[in-house]
Formats: sequence, C-alpha cells, structure tokens
Amino acid sequence: MGTFKVKDFELAGRIGVLETKSGRVETPAFFPVIDPLRQDVTPQEIKEVGFNQVITNAYLLFKRFGEKAKEVNVHSVLGFDGVIMTDSGAYQLLEYGKIDIKQETIVSFEREIGSDIAVILDHPTGDVSRRLAEESVNETLRNAKEALGYIGSDGPVWVLPIQGGRYLDLVARSAKESAELPYPMYGIGSPTVFMEKYNYNVVIDMIGTAKRFLRPERPVHLFGAGHPLIFPFAVALGIDTFDSASYMLYARDDRYITDYGTVKLQDLEYFPCSCPVCIKYTPRDLLEMPPAQRRKLLAIHNLYMIRRAIERVKQSIREGRLWELLVEISNYRPEAKEALRAISKHYKYMESFTPTSKGNLRGVRFTSLESTWNPRVLRLRTWVLLNYRPAARSVKLVPLLSRTGMCPRLRGEGVAYYLPYLGVVPAELCGAYPTAQFSYAEPVPGDVVRDLVNFMRSLAIRLRSEGYTVAVEVAQRKSWSVEVGRELGRLGFPVSGLDAAPGKSAGNSPFGSEGQARALET
Repeated sequence: MGTFKVKDFELAGRIGVLETKSGRVETPAFFPVIDPLRQDVTPQEIKEVGFNQVITNAYLLFKRFGEKAKEVNVHSVLGFDGVIMTDSGAYQLLEYGKIDIKQETIVSFEREIGSDIAVILDHPTGDVSRRLAEESVNETLRNAKEALGYIGSDGPVWVLPIQGGRYLDLVARSAKESAELPYPMYGIGSPTVFMEKYNYNVVIDMIGTAKRFLRPERPVHLFGAGHPLIFPFAVALGIDTFDSASYMLYARDDRYITDYGTVKLQDLEYFPCSCPVCIKYTPRDLLEMPPAQRRKLLAIHNLYMIRRAIERVKQSIREGRLWELLVEISNYRPEAKEALRAISKHYKYMESFTPTSKGNLRGVRFTSLESTWNPRVLRLRTWVLLNYRPAARSVKLVPLLSRTGMCPRLRGEGVAYYLPYLGVVPAELCGAYPTAQFSYAEPVPGDVVRDLVNFMRSLAIRLRSEGYTVAVEVAQRKSWSVEVGRELGRLGFPVSGLDAAPGKSAGNSPFGSEGQARALET
C-alpha cells in the first residue's frame, strides 16, 4: 500500500490516486479534521457531503482511549469506514511547547490502531525566531531518521513533514535531507499561522521552495490548510492533500465560507450558495436557531464550499485551465493578488511539469496582463523572444486581427504575426497550441498594450542585431497595433499603414518583455 499514481498534470498540479489499506484517495483531496470526542458534525454526515477521508489526532486518541483504541481500531472509535489519517500530536507541540509522550510510543500507537496514513512526531516551526526554526528542522529530521527503525513496511502510509517556516533556506535544507529518506509521503508543516493572516505569499514560497527538492513521484500534504482560496495556488505548485478543522472553527465563530473569504453570518442577507443548507435556510433562519444547530449547519455548508473548491481545481486541471483559475481567484481579494504574484516567481518549476498538449486541453482565455504569466504562454513568448530565427533574412511583422484563435494561412517564410497577450507568432507556428486556440476581449487593457510594445521592441532590436531586416505592418483601427508601429518607427524600422504621426514611446512596463528577457537569461 501507499502507491501513488498520477492521472493528469497541469502546471505542477496533478490528479492522482493514493492507495491505502482502507481504499483509494483521489487527489487533490481534503481531509476534514475530526475530534475523537466532540463531533458537532458526525463522520457519517461528513461522508454524505462527499469526503471519504478524514484526519484525527493520534495523541488525543492515545490520551482518551489508550489500549481500547488498539483493540477496536481507529475506524471503530470514530465510526468512519473510509480512509483515516492520524497526526502524531505536533499541534499540541505547536500550542503548548511539549507533549508527554515519546515518538516511539505514539508512532507505534498509530500503527496499532490501524491508521491508513500516519504522521511521525515532528516539531512544527510556527512563526518563530530563526534559532527556534532551525531547532525544529533539526529535531524533525532526527525523529524522521529514528522512526525508520520501528515504523515497519506493512502499516500506514507514513508522512514526513518538512519544517522551516518562513526561513526558506531552512525549508530547502529540510526538504533536501527529507528527500533522501524512504518515506512514501511528505507534508509541508507550519503554514497555519500565516494563512490565518492571509499571508498566502509566505505559504506559496514555502511550498515552492520545498517542492524543488522533494521527489516528484511522491504525494505532498499541506497541514492546516482549510480555506478554498489557498487550494488552487497550492495545487498549482504540487500539493496533493490538505487538512483543517476550519469548517468547524469558522462555524463556531458564526463564519460562513465563500469563494472570496469568510463572512460573519449576521452580515449576510442572502446566501450566495446552492448547497442543501443554503437552499433550505436563510441567514436569518440560522441566526434564530439554537447555537448548536446553527454551528452544525454552518459547518456542513463550509464543508460543501471546500468540496466545491477542490472539485473546481480538478476540473481546471482536466481542461488545462488551472492558471486561468488562479487569475480569476486573484481578483477576489488583495491577498489573492499577492499570491498570484508570489506563485509567478515559480513559473519555471511549474512550466517544467506543464504538458505541451493533452486530450482535454481547451483554448486559452486572456483577460488581463496576468494571463500572460501562464507558463504555457511564457513558454512560447520566451522561445520567440530569445530563440526565434526566421529562415528568410527579411522579416515582416503583421498584426493578427482575429481575437478567437483564427490563425491565417502562411504568407511566407519571413512572416510573423503580432497580437496582444501572445506577443509574436511566427507563421510556421500557426496552428500549434496555443497560437490557434485563444480568445480575448477588446478594448485591450493599457498594461497589455505596453507589454506588447515592449515585447515587439525587444524582439525587433534582437533580430536587427543578428542581421535581419525587420519591417512592420500596422492595422490603423487597432490601437495596440498603432502603438507598436509608432514605437518601432521611432526606432528606425520601416512601418507601413501608419497614418498618425509618431507618438510617445509606451515606456517600460514592470512586467514587460525586456525585464522578462533579463529574468529568463539569468
């Protein structure tokens, strides 16, 4: 048991199947946290929402049930016949600084109660000083090596957490050394303190740093991640599973999960959701209920929202639209916009896993400048900007006027088409994805026009320096084409079709092709 097979890829995200003793888990997957004693939402109700996997705390099970849990196993204790993951008690370490149990005791307990997936006793980093963060890394690695002596080979799928917190060099070291150990699954530890403050950029850098060193064929869990906003970003970097008690913690605070954040129940007049709870009740109905009943219904709604977010990520992977989902979500709140900028720094890593084509791949939809950060688009733009060398010594740059991917017939070896978002498409590449499968709306945003002008300037200057003769055609009715013509005309390139007098240069966009080219060359 413990085999992990990948069914589909998009960016560094994947749809996979993790085999356990009690069944399969299709990833990406969320593990709702269950308290062994206090179950406001029963395991059966969790399963009815669509979760066939949960996580519970082995340390609390040990304290509350002891030998009885070994006799009847964890599935009987919880009343859940699906896949059960157990954490070793690291949360108590994070909260209280210590626990009164040895690793061998708790790890043996996890194996004996029949856990399907189990975590060794790690030492979470949290948001602490560098000295304490380094100690947490050292202690977790020591425990990981020690645990190999008694975890066995026929029990749970064992998870080795990666520590280091916001100190990325420590995260890198933790991941690098962990990758040398024979654990079938990894975990990224200590993100909760940052996610609670919506510091998603910190969590993204932690994941991106760790994933560069971890073995790509093994699944990776993100501890304490329970809000839908983080799922697409984490999956895009290669996270396969999540866990959290957020669904219940939010409910106890009368907080209602939405796509864009959490909202206090008393601030809602309508429910923006069609789950069974929101169809049957209004916000006022829930506010007038006894607290226990209200908590239960809110928690069930929150679980439905989490499930919806996970399923949406999976469908985006199948359609090849995961980056488009990230761009859409980045508009929900400023922290999500910061997350998109943070994840764009890891585009080379994501691009290395992004398939060139796939059976369910759909055309690219461009909506903003951030759409051009799509690794598939960057792959094309990078090649053109740095490596495109026409067969003919004379190059004609012609505006591509179609906004729906209608690539024209070849007009000769020295023809290349230019357009917003994609930049330049050599005639010989017309028809290759994504050059014949895209769509965008007009008018084109100003920052996208500036990006195109910068891209064209960089490409034209590079081709001229290599001995090519470059000329450009302008479509007068397209403002983006006019701006390209004005800039290249100012630089001395022959321009046809431009009636207006040359204007000012579009200037350097902070996300323009010149800066992009420098980044790509370093």
